[in-house]
Amino acid sequence: MFTSATTRRYVLTFSRQCRRFKHTTFTEKCPKPTYDTGCTFCTPPPEIQATLKTPPESIRHTIPPLSKVIVYRSNNKDNESWPKKVEAYDIMRNISKVGRGNGNMICLSSLSPKHPEAIETEADFFIFPDAKNIYIDLQSQSQDTAFVKLFQTLNSGKALESTPTLTVTPVEKTIVLICGHAKRDIRCGVVGKLVHDEFVQVLSQEKLSDKIELGYISHVGGHVYAGNVVILKPDGTVTWYGMVQPQHVQGIVEKSIKDNQVIEELSRN
Repeated sequence: MFTSATTRRYVLTFSRQCRRFKHTTFTEKCPKPTYDTGCTFCTPPPEIQATLKTPPESIRHTIPPLSKVIVYRSNNKDNESWPKKVEAYDIMRNISKVGRGNGNMICLSSLSPKHPEAIETEADFFIFPDAKNIYIDLQSQSQDTAFVKLFQTLNSGKALESTPTLTVTPVEKTIVLICGHAKRDIRCGVVGKLVHDEFVQVLSQEKLSDKIELGYISHVGGHVYAGNVVILKPDGTVTWYGMVQPQHVQGIVEKSIKDNQVIEELSRN
């Protein structure tokens, strides 16, 4: 459990590192879509729509206290099959056992690892706001040993550097992750799929598909804000949106992916 002082310290750390305001401007409203992809105006079925929270005046500052976002590239594209608790997977249980606390958010993603054929012998993560890919050799050490070493470095505040069992490289593409953890909360599963499908269409239309990594992420906090979209850029900037609908996607691509603007009405930062 965090004390109020500890929580404040982590929030400030994450805010300072993630939100590089001198490169970021703000726009109050999300621009309306200018074309219909076929998914743009899709809405959840009535039984799901009825459970979604009425948008409040502001959802700013509703993200949990964070220091690091650590995301595993699982290569598991079937997000609807992910168990309610991703710790049911050995690797997620082992890294969470070592890394939970200290403001670390540890998530599963559907993104492909760099070496899919080595999924059993290499653990592939990315970490923000460091904006680093890390590849952990699991042939010469146990998962527990590898993760203890990793979090000793992360929690000390030292920069990540490559070692004989750890390769560190910079993140080179913008990453867009959508909460679609259906077994954790059906609202995220339904809304997340609609938003994901619209991103696929819009990124293709805007000729950005090969420049953006798009995938699903496990539960990131805030079921009532279903439609969580996290944008992570190579410069370490993290933009976290909530209550996103397909009709917002064109505006997000235009303002937050092509440019460095934060859309205030959707921002949970």
